[in-house]
Amino acid sequence: MKNEDKHLIIIGGVAAGMKAAAKARRESPAMKITVLTDEEYISYAGCGMPYFIGDIIKDSKKLIIREPAYFKNMHNIDVLIRHQVTAIDTQSRQIKVNDLEKGQELRFSYDKLIIATGAQPIVPPLPGISLGNVFTLRTIANAVKIKTLVYSGNVKNAVIVGGGLIGLEVAENLVLRGIKVTVVELLDQILSPLDKDMSLLVQKHLIEKGVEVIISDGVKSFEGNENNIVTRVITGKRQLPADMVILSIGIKPNTKLAQDAGIEIGTTRAIKVNERMETNIPGIYAVGDCAETTHLVTRKPAWIAMGSTAAKMGRVAAINATSGVDAFKGILGTMIVKIFDLNVGKVGLSEREAVKEGYKTESTIVPASDKAHYYPNAKDIIIKLIADITTRKLLGAEMVGEGMVDKRIDIIATALTFGATVDQISKLDLAYAPPYAMAMDAVIVAANVLNNKILGKTTGILPQKVVEKFDRKEDFVLLDVRSELEYNSGHIKGCKHIPLDKLTSRISELDSSKEIITYCRAGLRAAHAYRILKNAGFKNVKYMDGSILAWLQELEK
Repeated sequence: MKNEDKHLIIIGGVAAGMKAAAKARRESPAMKITVLTDEEYISYAGCGMPYFIGDIIKDSKKLIIREPAYFKNMHNIDVLIRHQVTAIDTQSRQIKVNDLEKGQELRFSYDKLIIATGAQPIVPPLPGISLGNVFTLRTIANAVKIKTLVYSGNVKNAVIVGGGLIGLEVAENLVLRGIKVTVVELLDQILSPLDKDMSLLVQKHLIEKGVEVIISDGVKSFEGNENNIVTRVITGKRQLPADMVILSIGIKPNTKLAQDAGIEIGTTRAIKVNERMETNIPGIYAVGDCAETTHLVTRKPAWIAMGSTAAKMGRVAAINATSGVDAFKGILGTMIVKIFDLNVGKVGLSEREAVKEGYKTESTIVPASDKAHYYPNAKDIIIKLIADITTRKLLGAEMVGEGMVDKRIDIIATALTFGATVDQISKLDLAYAPPYAMAMDAVIVAANVLNNKILGKTTGILPQKVVEKFDRKEDFVLLDVRSELEYNSGHIKGCKHIPLDKLTSRISELDSSKEIITYCRAGLRAAHAYRILKNAGFKNVKYMDGSILAWLQELEK
């Protein structure tokens, strides 16, 4: 059968579904293509909704990339909104559809089928969960309701349940509207994809911006007034006033339609597909937030919902569904988020994830400037790199800072895709000019530091490990090698102070039988002090990665 005699049906009309539709039309000019969605809007930018709520994006229509009429007039693609697919009959190659406007049941025959049903918010069955002004943020309609309430002037206190990407983006935008925001997170850290030492940097910044952050505490129930409008959030440890609640606990793949049709579900609970995005049923594909894929580092099944991933999946499925050949190899879980003045990114495995996967790891935390330090508006970024000691391959990176994080995350994403080692990354020929980078880019600096640790040339210790040493009351010397002025402006309680330029002459003040950990502002002078002590015969010496810039405890003055 020629493509022009075939009917491609796509279930779902957001990023993956509409990308698949548009690409299928380019691949097959005459094929009949129909998109069905139970939503009112299609092809919308869900990731922009927090900024619509904060009025950075003024009009919700700006988030709607295309209307159904555009696809019909420009691409001859039929887009049927408010049409809910209720069943897939894989034997007869038919789908059952409920026209939500007319209340009619319809049937459509297909030759090829792409499932792009996305994901749905996790809404736990807590007492009071159905009260008014308790929202999820998944659709344009949700965003419009939230923004309308925010601009009514009736919201003084908002509680965000969950400390993930969307929740923290919403927190920022509500604070900018003058609302008191509390974030409640059940886990012991916000931004769970990050290692705790990096997430704490973000938490500190949120608190500085006026957001109350509650961790290790779960919501138990919601209370409302006589009009059934939420007024209070009850957690395991406290009661929080709330005029509005945003549930940002997470999402789960929307797979019921596929499951009921006998389509195989993977270990991640998303739809299992091969590299062609094809399911176990020939001619049926799954893409976007409902589909499983492979993690490019671990080579194991993975499910990390991202609009960028959805669009790429949709494109690949469309090529294969129209008799072409293409493959989607997998993901790295690359993410980036703006939280007030911070840019926060992650790619590949965190240190915690890498250890869980059985890797023998080495990691480092390195503060660096995003531009030449003397260039106006140069900003700090803090980079954490994680590598496999055995192969010296990089496993992942996390970055936090006011500087340009995105291009460094993208550099690492490229390197991880091709399996680069730490020393290969340290030799990358990256663009340099003072307005854009240091002569040795921050990524290269971090790679060199990590390479030295892997090779045993230096021994560092992460700040969080130093905190744990204090908590265990271990007997060690924490040596501040900054200047007198820096030391007096704020230092770590219990440290010993010897400025770096006086260390050689005052080295006899140190007990060589004790462990000595050096620190400075960012780590460079601490590493220099480490070498001075090692060259002087001190055996048990480390320097603190990131030093003061990565230290999260209170400083003593």
